[in-house]
Amino acid sequence: LGNFNPAQGALNLHYKRVVTPNRVTLGAELTCSPVTLESQVVFGAEFQLTRSKVALAVDGSGKLQSVLETKLGMAPGSPSLSFSAEVDHGNDAMKFGYGLNIGG
Repeated sequence: LGNFNPAQGALNLHYKRVVTPNRVTLGAELTCSPVTLESQVVFGAEFQLTRSKVALAVDGSGKLQSVLETKLGMAPGSPSLSFSAEVDHGNDAMKFGYGLNIGG
C-alpha cells in the first residue's frame, strides 16, 4: 500500500504480511521525500503467544525497539505486565521501561 502527499512532498509505502493468522505478523514501511531525497525505513514483527505478545522493530538508523506484554491471570480484567526497551546505536542511547496495569 502506498500514498503520496504532495503538500508535504512525502511518499509512504507500507507492507504487512500475516505469516500465521493471530500469531505472527511482519511489516515494513518506507518513507521518502523525492524533493530532498531523504528516506527512512522500518521493519517490524509481532508475535502473539498464548497470554503474551512480543513486538520488535528496527529502523534504518540502527534503532531497535521491543515490547513484551503479558497477562498475569486467566480471568477477564486480570493484571498485565509490560516491558519495553530501545537501543539507539546512532545516538549511543538505551532506554528501558516497565508497566503494570491492574483492572484493565
